[in-house]
Amino acid sequence: MKNELNELKDKIASFKNIEKITSEKLQIMKENTTVVFMAGGLSSRFTEVSTTQKSAFQLPNGETMIEMALKMYVNNGFKKFAVLVSYQAEEIIKILGNGEKYNVSIKYSHDPKGSPVGKGGAIRNAVENNTISKDDFAIIQNTDDVILDLPDFPETVLSNFYYALNHNFEAMVVVVSETPYEFSGMKIVDNKVIEIDMYPKVPIPAHVGVSVISPKLYSHFSELFDYEQKTDFEKVLFPILTKENKLFAMEIPEESWIAVNNQKSYNNLVKRLGLN
Repeated sequence: MKNELNELKDKIASFKNIEKITSEKLQIMKENTTVVFMAGGLSSRFTEVSTTQKSAFQLPNGETMIEMALKMYVNNGFKKFAVLVSYQAEEIIKILGNGEKYNVSIKYSHDPKGSPVGKGGAIRNAVENNTISKDDFAIIQNTDDVILDLPDFPETVLSNFYYALNHNFEAMVVVVSETPYEFSGMKIVDNKVIEIDMYPKVPIPAHVGVSVISPKLYSHFSELFDYEQKTDFEKVLFPILTKENKLFAMEIPEESWIAVNNQKSYNNLVKRLGLN
C-alpha cells in the first residue's frame, strides 16, 4: 500500500523550491501586508476542552494560541494586524490590546450582525470598515491552526507570495502535501485484506488555514458574500481562482501543523510544546 500511496503522491502534488527574496524586498512586502487573524467562531468543536473561545483559551503555560501566532509574526518584523472577532470578542481584545506592548498596531473588526457571519462575511466587513487596508496584501490565518518549529515561516510565506505575484497568481494557500489518516488504512483485493497500516499518511494536499490574497481580490468579497449566510471564503473563492489559474500553493512539513479543534488535537499541541 505504501508504494501505491507514494505513486499517488507523485501524481497529485509537486512543488518548486522558491528562494527567499532579499531583505529589502521582504521589508517592502511587510510594510504593505496586514496579518489577519480569524478569531470570531463559536468554537463549538472545542467545548470538550473548554467553553472559552479557542483564541482566548490559556494553555498550561498561560499563553493563548492567538498570542503564539501573533508573536511568530512580530518576531519576523510584521507591524500591522487585524483581528476579526465576534464570540467572546472582549476576551481576545483584553489579551492583545492595541498592540502597544508588542510595538505593533492591532485593529479589531466585529462581525456586523453581532454574531458570526462566516469568514467570507467577516473579511468583507473588515475591508469595508478599513480594518484591512484596501491597498494591503493580507495574510489570513486561523488562530487554531498552529504552526510549529518554523521560526521564519512568515518570511517564507512572503517570499513564496512574491514569486506567485510575479507569475500572475493573485492568492496563495499554505498546504501540507500529506496528512495522517485517522483510521486503520487497508489494501483490499476481492474482499481480502492484504495490507493494513495504522494511520497511514494520505498523499492529498491539505490547506493548513493560512492564505495570502492580493488587494485585487477584495472586490470579490462584496460580490460573493453577504451577511445572511455563514460561508468560508475558501469554499467559494478558491474554486473560482483555481479555474482562472490564479491560486498558488506553498508546502510546509506535515509535522509543523496542528489543527486544534478537539481534545485529541489539543493534547497533541500541549505535548508538542512540552507542557504536559
